[in-house]
Amino acid sequence: MSVYSKNLRISAILPAYLVDEIRNISSMESVPQSSIIKWAVECWLKEKLKRDAKALSRMKFDDLPSEDDWLVIQNEV
Repeated sequence: MSVYSKNLRISAILPAYLVDEIRNISSMESVPQSSIIKWAVECWLKEKLKRDAKALSRMKFDDLPSEDDWLVIQNEV
């Protein structure tokens, strides 16, 4: 069984206005509240992944050891 297919229960404290919105959407769309929260968290994670990828793409790798330095390091281990 994949770790991604296992459903777990969590508890979250949310502001009343968010809970009201989740309940309203759940009722209007006929979907479980957990599906709405799952979708919101997945959207947040996708945006975080994009931000992280942008940050990594701007990194400079000028401080990496040369091949000769790597050989010395590996021989010491």
